[in-house]
Amino acid sequence: MHLDRAGADGRGTMSARRRRHGHGLGWPVAAAGMALTVVAAGCGSTAGNRTAPANGPSDGPPRSPHPTASALPLVDAQAADPIRIRVPGVGIDAPIGPLRVGADGVLPPPRAFDRAGWWQAGPEPGERGPAVIVGHVDSYRGPAVFFRLSTIADGARIFVDRADGSTAVFAEQRIERRAKTAFPTKAVYGSTSDSELRVITCGGRFDRRKRSYRDNVIVFARRVR
Repeated sequence: MHLDRAGADGRGTMSARRRRHGHGLGWPVAAAGMALTVVAAGCGSTAGNRTAPANGPSDGPPRSPHPTASALPLVDAQAADPIRIRVPGVGIDAPIGPLRVGADGVLPPPRAFDRAGWWQAGPEPGERGPAVIVGHVDSYRGPAVFFRLSTIADGARIFVDRADGSTAVFAEQRIERRAKTAFPTKAVYGSTSDSELRVITCGGRFDRRKRSYRDNVIVFARRVR
């Protein structure tokens, strides 16, 4: 389901003793030579007080990709590791750390709510293929690193700073909200002819029983000059 916007629209409160890290189906992983693995991970609230982003979005009609961004493919043969993600239009400016799939097939979210995580087994941002960056949407203390990701504008620039001092620039192509039980593995992890980026967090309604959001918000972006 393609959406114009996808906000975290769960509301309500929980007592302090119930504020624990949210769990839920997260990001199925596909890599060269690997079978698809359903990954259980939390990407959202630790469940306390939650509020929608200021001037937050509502679900809307489908959004089509932006041809201006797709007209400028740019690929690095080898890129340095990402160290920071910046999306000025929505106030995102955060460090990035590597994430590894564990022996149990789980890609965990970043431990810190103010940091993003990069799927290290995938391409570095700027290389051919889809680089994947994930982060929490909120915590019981308030907004987390990707709290306003769902409000990103059409064609907005996403900057990924790398360890060698270079920056890879991507342009938003579309944003989707998908149920965690129907994660679009092929669309997120499938091979591409150019350099692309997926930025993922939680969204949709908050499931009080599971203490996690029901959906994933996925921003698809393509590298531009």
